[in-house]
Amino acid sequence: MIIKEKRDLKHLSWSKTRESSGTAGSYLKSFSYSNGKKVYYKLSYFDDINGVFGYEAINEMIACKIMEYLNIEHLDYYLVNADVVIDGKEYNTFLNYSYDFKKANESKISFENFYKIEKKQNETTLDFCKRFGFIDTIYKMFIVDFLINNKDRHGANIEILFDKKKKTYRLAPLFDQGLSFLSPTYKDDDIKEYNVKEIKRANTYIASSDLEENLKLVPIEMLPTALDIDYVFEEFSDFLNPLYLSKCKELLMDRWDRLECIRNKK
Repeated sequence: MIIKEKRDLKHLSWSKTRESSGTAGSYLKSFSYSNGKKVYYKLSYFDDINGVFGYEAINEMIACKIMEYLNIEHLDYYLVNADVVIDGKEYNTFLNYSYDFKKANESKISFENFYKIEKKQNETTLDFCKRFGFIDTIYKMFIVDFLINNKDRHGANIEILFDKKKKTYRLAPLFDQGLSFLSPTYKDDDIKEYNVKEIKRANTYIASSDLEENLKLVPIEMLPTALDIDYVFEEFSDFLNPLYLSKCKELLMDRWDRLECIRNKK
């Protein structure tokens, strides 16, 4: 859902998580409670000079539209136009919020930690997923991550939910897809020069860091046969930078063509 009417979220307190060592910017997160439910908020890129900028919040929503169309379980994000305060300065920006996806009696653990605790000797992450019955969801994750050019599916961006009463495990819905599409490309000149056909190594934890090689692992019957790309982008055309939108559409069209080639060769 996209909420274009401005909301006042200046009461939120933001925590800074550095993008990586040596960088000056951050991806800021916050939370609050609404009617007893925990609500999570996250911003696009932030630094002390430029404030809040970038397209990560938009990318998250585009990814949601794709997963909605392909009927892939995912965390529902909302995109909202909001006023926020960071370090005493007021900013207006689009940001994401979502609700806690844990059910009653469930606790969560990162896939990385769960794998380290439960894996058998020399067991690969992929074989581990097969043993625990996670593999179909992982195949769907490979499809999504390839299509959106997700660069950040590390071991904590996949979570395991454990039901304490039933003593059962399940994979959490797919979440945190903001570092996708052209991210972290922000300037118009860089957007123009962005090569959508280049597939760079991604920060992945399961299988390969090559998103296309991971896609090739997906059984042919699980590869989608249709995607309405105009539908995916239609809600963003009246407020998103036209250059960025056009380039994202170009990237998704290229990835879809590659997926069809892979499906036709199997």
